[in-house]
Amino acid sequence: MPLSIMTLAVGDWFRSVGVLVIAFVTVSVVTFGIAALIVPSQAVSSQASADAGVSAEAVPSAAVGTPTEVGGTLAVSGDREGSFVLNRESIDGRYALEGDDGRVFFEGDPLTVPQISWDGLEFFLDPDECVITPGERYDPTGVAGAHIRCEEIADVRDNGVVTMEGTLGVASNLLGLRGDLPPTGGTVELGEETLEFEDAFMTVVTFSSFAGQLATTDGASALTLRYDAMTHSLVLDEILFGGEANEVPAGACTLSSRDVGAVNPHTTLVELAIRCSAVEVAGLGTVPVVGTVLVHQVDPP
Repeated sequence: MPLSIMTLAVGDWFRSVGVLVIAFVTVSVVTFGIAALIVPSQAVSSQASADAGVSAEAVPSAAVGTPTEVGGTLAVSGDREGSFVLNRESIDGRYALEGDDGRVFFEGDPLTVPQISWDGLEFFLDPDECVITPGERYDPTGVAGAHIRCEEIADVRDNGVVTMEGTLGVASNLLGLRGDLPPTGGTVELGEETLEFEDAFMTVVTFSSFAGQLATTDGASALTLRYDAMTHSLVLDEILFGGEANEVPAGACTLSSRDVGAVNPHTTLVELAIRCSAVEVAGLGTVPVVGTVLVHQVDPP
């Protein structure tokens, strides 16, 4: 995947490619944690996810329901009896749902449950020990139902064997459910030159002026976006073309954004429309900059 987003820089750090690399190294865990876990490959499909750990035959998909928010309750039976509520997401190297009494981790394609923590018990699981049945996607929040049954799983310290079962609301694209949302990407014209974008991400952080960098499909050019705290809007700050960083003067461009839909609870598909009547670009001269790009806007955890 081309380097499509550099995240959480402070003030005006990004003024050159070298500084951008420093920012990337400093915050790569946060950036790629979000990109990999919250916005997995657009090639994932619900059909592909049904081949292994995600099974449409475990329970009828219609019985899973359509949660509108993340979380839910797992019932526990066996050597321990009880239940535990999961009411929030966690992004700390892996995607998880957690609550006051436990945590359930998710990973992979097809989706699996590699680890569960509950009431002092720890379960490290093989991919076939939990069966996940996808439900339907709730478009307004990007949440989908996932019925989970982990039968007779053993605590790693031999403190008991239990069965866990319940329906949870998870980020829908973990199940390959994107709804009718189109893929990211688009084109921007620099005079007679065309910049093509494919995988496009950005993070808008209100306490930082840096919003992200949209890199072209070939990685040779990029647009740097800045968040203007005064106007609460995005600004085109620099254009990287032909190995040169070209600063865009204040007021030279208009950049409008439109929410297309929720990819998941942390990610919105946004349409960015860029219009500049005249910007000086090294190697091209003074040219208009016009284009539209669909971008995954990721809210930081």
